[in-house]
Amino acid sequence: MGDLVKTATISSFLTAPFYAILNYVLITGKHTPKEHQPSIYLKIISIVGIIFLIGFSVWFLTSI
Repeated sequence: MGDLVKTATISSFLTAPFYAILNYVLITGKHTPKEHQPSIYLKIISIVGIIFLIGFSVWFLTSI
């Protein structure tokens, strides 16, 4: 059971930045209408969150 939890934790920490970047690119892309795109404030918060996720993933990999 411990190995399953460890595998799930590792995979979720490593895939979260990828999904966050993918979501950001899709929601701010040219195929999303301008009225449905987030404001500049939310874009800044999103970028800070993506940097945090990447940093946390790097820290997690170095602490294994």
